[in-house]
Amino acid sequence: MENTTDMRVAVDDALRASYRRVTRCQSRRGDKFWLKRVERSSPFLWMVKGLPREAFERDRRSHRLLWSWGAPVPAILLEGEDFFAVEDAGASLTRFCKSTFVRAAEKEKACRTAGQALARLHSAGLCHGRPAFRDMCWDGYRIRFIDFEYFVPARAGWLRKARDVCIAVLSAICQGVAGPRYACLLLSAYYAAWGGQADYVIEPLRERSSMRAG
Repeated sequence: MENTTDMRVAVDDALRASYRRVTRCQSRRGDKFWLKRVERSSPFLWMVKGLPREAFERDRRSHRLLWSWGAPVPAILLEGEDFFAVEDAGASLTRFCKSTFVRAAEKEKACRTAGQALARLHSAGLCHGRPAFRDMCWDGYRIRFIDFEYFVPARAGWLRKARDVCIAVLSAICQGVAGPRYACLLLSAYYAAWGGQADYVIEPLRERSSMRAG
């Protein structure tokens, strides 16, 4: 309860500050998490994402659904009418792979793990909808997905899975000089997981009974 109260204070501080759609917060206890709010976008973007409120609710609803199904997504910690806060899942692959302070071997490990995570999601009959590098987070141990505006809560067929893979590969290629290598690592790990090789066994998703939310 004390931890939730600390997070609530940090959320209230962020809500009172200048508007940002996504804000990295930290409680007084040192817990880090991300606050997401309804986007204040131009009408032009409404044609792409739909109405901001609808896109926000679709993202939140999909996030909660995927978490309950055991998918690799960060838990929702707090939520309100126009915001929700999720646990810190690490750096996005975009940020991680472009960092000059990270060794190449660590970047390659993250890309291989991303391929495995995507294969695991697909093996459960699910698709992310837009698994770009900015929508996959790496904490040094595992990949977790974020941003589900394009998620469809229905069993995915081969076409939607292929679209997921294409988006992930194209996003990898865009990561600078090493991009093509990242794409190869991600794709090879994805197919190795489907092939059942020992290093890339797909573990089934495990349903969760509830999500921590206040």
